[in-house]
Amino acid sequence: MTSYLKHRPWRLVILLVFFVSGCLHSVPGQAGYGEKIRVLIMKEVPSLEVKGTDRGSLVIRSGGSGEARVNGKTRSLPLRLLPDNGHILVNGRPYRGSIEIASGKQGLLVINELPIEAYLAGIINNEISSKWHEDVIKTQAVIARTYALFNRNKRAGSPWHVESSVMGQVYSGAASEDPAAVNAVAATAGEVLMFEDEPALTVYHSNAGGMTEASRAVWSRDYPYLMPVESPFDKGAPRFEWDYTATAAGLGEALRRSGRSIGDPAALEVLETTPSGRVKTLAVRDSEGREIRLAGEELRSVVGYSVIRSAMFYVERGGEMFVFRGKGSGHGVGLSQWGAKGMAENGYSYRQILLHFYPGTSLTKLW
Repeated sequence: MTSYLKHRPWRLVILLVFFVSGCLHSVPGQAGYGEKIRVLIMKEVPSLEVKGTDRGSLVIRSGGSGEARVNGKTRSLPLRLLPDNGHILVNGRPYRGSIEIASGKQGLLVINELPIEAYLAGIINNEISSKWHEDVIKTQAVIARTYALFNRNKRAGSPWHVESSVMGQVYSGAASEDPAAVNAVAATAGEVLMFEDEPALTVYHSNAGGMTEASRAVWSRDYPYLMPVESPFDKGAPRFEWDYTATAAGLGEALRRSGRSIGDPAALEVLETTPSGRVKTLAVRDSEGREIRLAGEELRSVVGYSVIRSAMFYVERGGEMFVFRGKGSGHGVGLSQWGAKGMAENGYSYRQILLHFYPGTSLTKLW
């Protein structure tokens, strides 16, 4: 059973809860909105420190078998820590809402439950810059809200709804909030992109390389509103065009580490591309005639997403080196953040940007 807070003398509750006073500034969703989200902020960690802004700290260590050691004393998990209209610090980082400590397979799970509107303010500066045009910030607020609701529906009943890393949406708590982010969330409060009366899967990426991709080409799942659309303003992004040079030995080692049986590549050949120009199928052949085939996104996973920045590439060989030349950054499905930035700077409203990148959806105010 979860240990909940009770207001009683501090010496009796320090092992269970902090009452924290004070806030950085008002955030939409801190009160008045009932919609909440559960965010996994730490996964399988051996220990963490939790403290209030004006109280002592708790050092919580994994104890195994559904238990933890809290300041040296054994406590059953999960524990739930609730603030009093303020923040809880987790390893020095402030979070709104409550913090739940649960037992994972190899360590502790740390889950932040808070109003969705407050959550959004902690996302924006991790996904884009709040110095960008206000219509881009509003766009990001709407798609982040919609993505959160989509995943909350999908994971109903699960311990958490979204992760705070690139596996979900990058969220770092209240420290990432600023007035521009807060204002964009407030200006779009409750606005969600809907498709057939359900929140849409509003995935997004950094730069589409001029054309977005269909979801079925990347994930073999067809969403009618995740289809290729032009993104002509992507050229304004830094590293719109990129290249990466790899040795045959380095590629071979990376492929074998991923479980594929192949020697050092003698040839790489793009066999098929998607309608948007991304690599759909790539053949890798070694000097002994063995061949494997993989998708462009699979090769990115094997070699590294940060070096093969998108699947919109071609390959040249020179001696023992392979040179990848490409455009864009990310999987290419849904909204291009740099494309949206360019649209906003050229007079498009956030509503027009949203409906351009997610055709067939409708912008609906749910609360």
